[in-house]
Amino acid sequence: MGNKNELSEEMAQGVVKEFVSNTMYVLLSTVGANMIKGFSYPYVAELDGKGKGLYFFSTYEYAKEFVEENDFEILDGVYPLAKLAPGEKLNSFETMCAIAAHLGIMYVDFNPGHPNIALGTTIPWLQKVFGFDLSKITLIMSNKMKEEMEKRDDKKIPINFNPMPIHKFKDPYFVTDERKKELDAIPLTEYDDVKKYFDVIKEFPLSELCYLSEIIKKTYLPRASADGNKERADILMAMYSVLDGVIIQKLDKKVTYTLLDGEEMFVNHNQAAYLLYTNRFQYMGEYRYKEISLEGFVRQLEAADVNYAIVTSGPGSMHLTSTAAMRQTLDKMLH
Repeated sequence: MGNKNELSEEMAQGVVKEFVSNTMYVLLSTVGANMIKGFSYPYVAELDGKGKGLYFFSTYEYAKEFVEENDFEILDGVYPLAKLAPGEKLNSFETMCAIAAHLGIMYVDFNPGHPNIALGTTIPWLQKVFGFDLSKITLIMSNKMKEEMEKRDDKKIPINFNPMPIHKFKDPYFVTDERKKELDAIPLTEYDDVKKYFDVIKEFPLSELCYLSEIIKKTYLPRASADGNKERADILMAMYSVLDGVIIQKLDKKVTYTLLDGEEMFVNHNQAAYLLYTNRFQYMGEYRYKEISLEGFVRQLEAADVNYAIVTSGPGSMHLTSTAAMRQTLDKMLH
C-alpha cells in the first residue's frame, strides 16, 4: 500500500475514499503551462525511493502552502494548481490514475508535508480499493496531433495527461476588445496641452500603453503619412514621445527581463533586443528569460552597440524604443 503514516488497511481506505469523494487540488507543471489560455498538466515528482508520483491536496490552502514552502514557481501571483471536483469527466481521478500508470507513474501523495493528514499510496492499491479500470483512458486530441498521426498513417495514439484549467487563473496583460476601442480613441482626441494627455495615460498599465504605442505606430502614423498630413503626423509623434517616457519610467519600477539566445542577449534581425515586464510566458517560446534591471539592460545595449529595444509582455503588444531614449529618461530620473 505504501501508506506513510502506517495506518491500518481499513483506516487507510477510509482516508483515501474521503479524499477522492471530495474536491481536490492537483499540483501542475509551470514548465508546461500555457499562461495565455490558462492551462497546464500535472506535475510529475521524483519521490525518494518510490519513483515518479503526483501530488493531490484536500484544500486550496494546503496546496498553496506546499507550493510556497517548496519554492515552486508562482507566475504573476498565479499558483500552478488545478481543481478536481467529484464527478469530473475528462480529468476524473480514475482517468488521471490510468494515464499515470500508462506513463509509469505509480505513486500518489495526498497532502504531502502535513502531519496527520498526509497519506501516500500506490496506484495499484488505489485500483484495488476503487475498482479502477486502468485500461480505459479518455484523452483530448488536438487537431495538430491528429494531422500528424494521419501524415504518418499511425494508429497508435500518443498518451499524455489532458490539459487542466489553472485554478483562479487571470491574465493581467490581456486587453479586451472593449478596452481596445477606448484606447483607439485616444490618438484621435485633441488635447489642449501635453500635460492633459500625460494625465490621461500615466496610470495605464504597461500592456495598455504598449497597445496604444502599436496603434499609433502601425495605424495612425501610416494613415497621416498617406494623407500627406504633416501636422497630424507631428502631433502623433509627440504623443508617441510622451508615451515612450511614461513606459520607460514604469519599467524602472518593475522587475524586468530580457531574452537570451543561448548565453547571449537575443537581438532580432532588425537589431533590437527585447525587454519584458513579466516572466509569466517564459516557457512558451524558444528563448530563455534573464532578470535584468532597466539600467543593466541599457548598459548592455550600449556595450553591444544595439540601438533599439522592444518592450512587451511576450505575446502582447510591442513598444519600440531607442537605447538613447532610455538612457536620456534614466539620466533625467537621477537628477
